[in-house]
Amino acid sequence: MRISVISRSLVVGIGFLLAVVLIWGCGRMPSSGFWEPAAADSAGIDTVVKANKELLMLDFAESGFQFLKWVVPETIIKKALRDNPFRQRFQCDSLQHIFSVSGRQFTYSFVAIVDTAGKETTATVTIIESIPGTLRLHALKYTRFLFDSTIITPSETLRLKYYDSVFTDTSMIVEKPITSVVTGGCVLRKENGDWKLWKIAGGQRFFAPNPEDAPSLYAVDINNGDTTIRYLLWPDTTQFGVKRLYGHPEELLKANSGESLWVNPVHFYTTDANFFYFYIFKGRRYLMGDTAKIRFGLPDTGFQRLYAVKVPYEVLYDAGGELNAAAWGIPIYVKGGKQ
Repeated sequence: MRISVISRSLVVGIGFLLAVVLIWGCGRMPSSGFWEPAAADSAGIDTVVKANKELLMLDFAESGFQFLKWVVPETIIKKALRDNPFRQRFQCDSLQHIFSVSGRQFTYSFVAIVDTAGKETTATVTIIESIPGTLRLHALKYTRFLFDSTIITPSETLRLKYYDSVFTDTSMIVEKPITSVVTGGCVLRKENGDWKLWKIAGGQRFFAPNPEDAPSLYAVDINNGDTTIRYLLWPDTTQFGVKRLYGHPEELLKANSGESLWVNPVHFYTTDANFFYFYIFKGRRYLMGDTAKIRFGLPDTGFQRLYAVKVPYEVLYDAGGELNAAAWGIPIYVKGGKQ
């Protein structure tokens, strides 16, 4: 078995090989030897990846404001108002994610392998996206600025804005910047001299502002009324998960046109309850929970992505700051009608 590492992103050399292991786990790696693909192979891989960019890219942007039921528990917002009167807070009734088209960066690297025993040539592609944008929230209540507060310490004098401890009705747009990193990938296979898409990742992973500071999304339950599938970060042999590669489309999670799906977060830690969870399908946002469902229609047949999103409550009520969130772009193949 021979290997060649070709880089088309900022992640190169040993760093890229480690990234492949971290993203996809310890999969089939070569024992020795290197394969230097011809220019035609590199060009063929590039052509296939770019031809499938829409399939491989993440996008849960919304075309306009969508209603948002106020989800922050009263105990949390009252404690925030009481503990820190030097920050403005608000309540929002709708929000919108806007991702920049011109500022978006799509880069990839691949590891090409020749398995001489199995007579198979593949390229495992790791995709990294950088997506800036804007989170827009419509506030219907806010805490008013009251006065400047002066705090004198032995080393300095601080002047801080002091805000009310109760909400006042308003109508204002609050904007927060989005800085995000997305990881994903696929596997190509060479068949009769041509490179073709073979497998895709079980889920793209969205981190805002970055993988280190974004919250952790561990699992979601997807239920069609009869069966519950637990979608995991690290799947075992019987479960679906984002850190695995699946044959496209035959191995993907499947649904039928006419079916409904319910999506619920799985909490592994007590702090997970301090987050807002929702999912987005075809630009429409749904709250996670037993009563929120999506129903697939005939226009939805074929490859689709369901986005599960986790956001700390502070993003919804604190003025300032930026989007802090984690999301999975889960691939689903919708078949035409009940089978």
